[in-house]
Amino acid sequence: MNQSLIPDQEIAASPENILVFDPHPGQASSITRLLAAQVPSANITGVGSVTQYRSILEQQQFDLVVLDQALCAEDSLEFLLELKLKDAAPSVLVVSDHSDPRNIAELYNAGCHRCVIRQNAWQDEIGPAARHLLRFRKLETENSKLVAKLTEANLMLAEKNRRLDEFSGTVAHDIRGPLGGINMKLEYLCDTCLDQADGRTRKLVGSALESTRRLLGIVQAMYDFAKLGSKAAKMGEIDLVQLIKEVSGDLNFDESLEINIEIGCLPKIWGNSDLLRQVFINLIGNAVKYNDKPLVHISIMPQRVIERSLGNFIELCFEDNGCGIPQMDQRDVFSMFRRGSNVNSNSEGVGIGLAVVKRIIELHFGHIQVSSEVGRGTTFTITLPMERIYLDR
Repeated sequence: MNQSLIPDQEIAASPENILVFDPHPGQASSITRLLAAQVPSANITGVGSVTQYRSILEQQQFDLVVLDQALCAEDSLEFLLELKLKDAAPSVLVVSDHSDPRNIAELYNAGCHRCVIRQNAWQDEIGPAARHLLRFRKLETENSKLVAKLTEANLMLAEKNRRLDEFSGTVAHDIRGPLGGINMKLEYLCDTCLDQADGRTRKLVGSALESTRRLLGIVQAMYDFAKLGSKAAKMGEIDLVQLIKEVSGDLNFDESLEINIEIGCLPKIWGNSDLLRQVFINLIGNAVKYNDKPLVHISIMPQRVIERSLGNFIELCFEDNGCGIPQMDQRDVFSMFRRGSNVNSNSEGVGIGLAVVKRIIELHFGHIQVSSEVGRGTTFTITLPMERIYLDR
């Protein structure tokens, strides 16, 4: 199929439309004539009566309306409010004989965007004022289009992510059943049929059982990860200090370990308590598990409040004195099934904990970063919302 492209120079932007409510639009000194000379690129329509003004305003859309307050002094505020209520409200420029600050304030409060006072060289000011309002309106229109496109793209991405999570959860669920059956059969063989088997057979069956258990753990982790998004729909106010104290109290560590968890004056936040509980279970668990010091020290401290378009967020620091993460591993530390190169391969886990942490933080519209030095410890910098998030802001 042949497609013809229109050269860029042939694509011309449509001219702006300006409506001028002018006592004498045909006179040489009228506002209509002044604007025609100073804004030649625009289509300018001048009207001299209220009937004409309202009639043409109903029939056509305008980018800018210019009102001469001398013509509509008594009804100027009413005219401004009428324009403000239109679906595609135009920008409004008022030309006034009065420099009284109260009069000007009333005009701006009613919806005027620019006021030009008839004094000194006001004729030279009206053209630049009109061009500025038209330029600003064009930028607002383009910005609205970009916001609409971005909103649509975000909605489409969220829907794709939802479907991907749903698919991953379904696949993991479907695999989990048959794997569980294989695991049970291998356990039965190990318990009942291997007494008379030779050493090689016992080794092969035992190895198959271990591999099946590891695979079951991975599939379960995939299933749990896919279901995180559905939990994030239930949000509320959370006492973060209380939540962390509960997590540290619930975790079962070796009694021989000396563990010190220092919690700063953390503010209340907005989120899902079950998901955030999982975040701190993972972080505290890792800080203890991968620690080679006689005293395990964990510090959770507030850093600063960050103002974002979505609302206020608290930035907090989770710091431990563990073995640290090698520089080459830090880039992928939040990826699925990744473990540090300095971690013992026989230690428990499938390498999904920090991926879960990052996913949960993102479901709260927050961020998480890591910095670490081998032998000295790791610091996670986390941002979480301090108030309810309204996506239509």
